[in-house]
Amino acid sequence: MSLMKKLIPVLAVLAAALIAVSTGAFTSIEAQRTAEIYVAGDASALLTLEPFDGPNGAYVDYDTDGALFLDFARVDGTGVNVDAITVFSDVFVIVNNGTQDVTVTLSKTGGNTGAISFGDIESGVSVPKGESYTVSFTVTTDEMSQGDNILTSITLLAEA
Repeated sequence: MSLMKKLIPVLAVLAAALIAVSTGAFTSIEAQRTAEIYVAGDASALLTLEPFDGPNGAYVDYDTDGALFLDFARVDGTGVNVDAITVFSDVFVIVNNGTQDVTVTLSKTGGNTGAISFGDIESGVSVPKGESYTVSFTVTTDEMSQGDNILTSITLLAEA
């Protein structure tokens, strides 16, 4: 038997082994990595909510958890006038500190949510990364009485 006839089967086995090893196929892998994600208050989160730097920013405060809320108790008056339209321009600012553009939508709950309008943000507004959106609202109290509750909460939803 010639040397070539003996080497051909050995080379075939080596070639098959090399092909099987070089495919990189595997059944499973488990890898542990470090991740650090912290909870931040509204003033320093990825979607920052902060009082507007102007007179109507006085209607905004943060609770003990750092969540923004509208606070009419911080000013001399205790509410809006009956049978009136009251406009609150530039009350708080939404800042997108994230890595991508988001659409922010505001929803509201309360006894008379139809009496308050936050404008375009109720349908959703685009806030590009690094940009901000200033929130204003209008309260219309036709056919309401003193002591009526208009709003109990607002919810902001940001979607990329």
